[in-house]
Amino acid sequence: MTEPFLMRADAVSRNFGYRRIIHDINLTLHGGDVVALLGPNGAGKTTLLRVLGGLLRPTTGTVKRHSTVSMVLHQSMLYDVFTARENLRFYGKLYGVNGGRVDELLETVGLQEFADTRVGTYSRGMLQRLTIARALLPDPELLLLDEPFSGLDDNAKKIVMSLISSFSANRCGVVLVSHDVYLALQVATSVGFLIDGTLKAVRRVSDTNPDALAQEYRRYLNGE
Repeated sequence: MTEPFLMRADAVSRNFGYRRIIHDINLTLHGGDVVALLGPNGAGKTTLLRVLGGLLRPTTGTVKRHSTVSMVLHQSMLYDVFTARENLRFYGKLYGVNGGRVDELLETVGLQEFADTRVGTYSRGMLQRLTIARALLPDPELLLLDEPFSGLDDNAKKIVMSLISSFSANRCGVVLVSHDVYLALQVATSVGFLIDGTLKAVRRVSDTNPDALAQEYRRYLNGE
């Protein structure tokens, strides 16, 4: 029996006015998949992520989801004057989540020591981890991450990569967008090259040498 997909995009395009941002995207995710969408700035990565998550409607094509979805975008949307615990409790009430899950998630992302510290004093890496904790509050089956490693130090990157791997190990799915091919390859099961709004190829990481994938990506960037 074929495993049901978590999310499938069929021939998805999105325009803003007369400008086409993404074109004819086909992508399917199953449980355990971690798909890294690689592309330069302006390639349409964030637009695609918003369409996959339902924040934007596709101009053409369809997105079908058989899963609950959470997203982590560039803006944390956390309250600076609240502590980490207060932020998660606030969002937990919106999601109808039991308060006990708050402390569990703070421990999961390594912030239990700073649970009662105001978020306005947090570093970029701490904010990113807390934002991921908030995204995990409703126990989603699909997690969409917009440049999750941007601005993080090496230790914070390792923590975020570990969170992604744990999420995947629980048969959930992840789509992350990035411009760092080698970093993405450390956590991804597949990589896709998004160039000028078009998904040029999707490769299984286990089937291809990482250096070969990086070379293929550079060829697309150079227009070859």
